[in-house]
Amino acid sequence: MHRKYSASTTPRPSESTAARSDLGLPVVGARMQAIVARLATYATLPETLLLTGPTGTGKSSLARWVHQQSSRRQAPFVTVDLLSVPRDMQMGELFGWRRGAFTGAVRDQDGGVTRAGAGTLFIDEIDKLSLACQAGLLRLLEDRSFRVLGDDRQDRRCSARIIVGTNSDLEAAVARGEFREDLYYRVHVLVTEIPPLDARRDEIPAWANFMAARRCDEAGGCGSRSLSRRACELLCAAEWPGNLRQLDNVVRRAWALCLAESPEAGQIEAGHVSLALTFECHHGHANGSILGELERAADTLIDEMLARSEHLELGDLDVFRGIVLERAAARLGGMREAFALFEANSTIERRNQARAFKRAQARTRGLRSWLNED
Repeated sequence: MHRKYSASTTPRPSESTAARSDLGLPVVGARMQAIVARLATYATLPETLLLTGPTGTGKSSLARWVHQQSSRRQAPFVTVDLLSVPRDMQMGELFGWRRGAFTGAVRDQDGGVTRAGAGTLFIDEIDKLSLACQAGLLRLLEDRSFRVLGDDRQDRRCSARIIVGTNSDLEAAVARGEFREDLYYRVHVLVTEIPPLDARRDEIPAWANFMAARRCDEAGGCGSRSLSRRACELLCAAEWPGNLRQLDNVVRRAWALCLAESPEAGQIEAGHVSLALTFECHHGHANGSILGELERAADTLIDEMLARSEHLELGDLDVFRGIVLERAAARLGGMREAFALFEANSTIERRNQARAFKRAQARTRGLRSWLNED
C-alpha cells in the first residue's frame, strides 16, 4: 500500500490545499477537489461518463477510481485503449469475434464488452474510433446490445457501465465529419474535464514524493523514498506539457541518478532533479532559435507599448537579466548557483549577490505590474 502524500507539502504551504486522503486517491489538490467530488457522485450513476483533458493527466486512473467507488467494484474493470488497436481490429477488440470471422481468427475471442461483464468498460482515445466502429458503439449505448463478429445468430446484451476518454475536441471532430454527431450526444452526458498539471501546481511536490516512494517500492525498498524541499521547488518551477506521465519520468530519472551517486541517500536532492530536467525536450525551441524567440518577445513588448501609447524607461529593459536569474535560481536551487552559472563570482562579490538579485527581481516585478500580469 502506497503512502498518501498531501498537496500541502508544497514549497509554499500557504498557497496549497491539503489532499483528502479519505478519497482513496494518492493526491488531490485544490483544483481537483471539486472534480473528484463530482466524480464520486457520477460513480453512483449508470449514464455514460466522458473524461476529457490532455494526455497524461490521469484519465485512466480516475476511470478506475470511479469504478472502485461504484456498486460495480467487485466486477471487472476493463480498458480498451484505441490508440494501441489497429483500426481494422477495433470492432473485434470491443465486441469480440467467433472462430473464422476473418483471416487469422483461429479461435473465439471475447471483446472488451463481454470481459467487463457487469463491471466497467473504459474506452480510451474514443476519437480514434473508426466510423464503422462508431456505429456499433452507438447501438451499444442506445439499446445496450451488440453483436460478436462472425456470430449472426443473436445479439448479446451489455451489462457494463461505459466510461470514455479523449484528449481531443470531439465537437470539432464532428464538424470535420470524423465523429458521428449522434454518437457525440450519446457519450456527451456526464462530462468531466481533467486540467493539466501546470494548472495543478500545488500537487507537484505531493505527486513527486508519491512517485519516488512507488519507485522505491518497485525496487524492493532500494533508493530514496522522497525529495528534498529544494528539489520540489525545481519541479514546481518547470513546465509539464506531458503532465503526470512526464513528471513520473523525471522523478524516476532523478531517483536513478540519486541511487547511482549514493545508494544510501536519504532524499533525492535538487542536483539530481536539475540534472534529470536537462534531459527533457524544450518544446518552445522546436520551431525556431533562441535568438528568434527573444526577437519575437521584443516585438510583442513593442506592440504592447504602441497599443498603450505608454513608454517604459530604457533601464526597464534590463528586466531580461532578472528573468534569467530568477529562472536559473529556480532550476538550479538557489541564488548562488544562478550567479555561478554565469561565472558572476569574479565580477560580483558574494556579499553583493543578494543585493544584485533583489534589484533584478524588482525590475521583473515592475514590468509585470506595467503589463498587469502580477
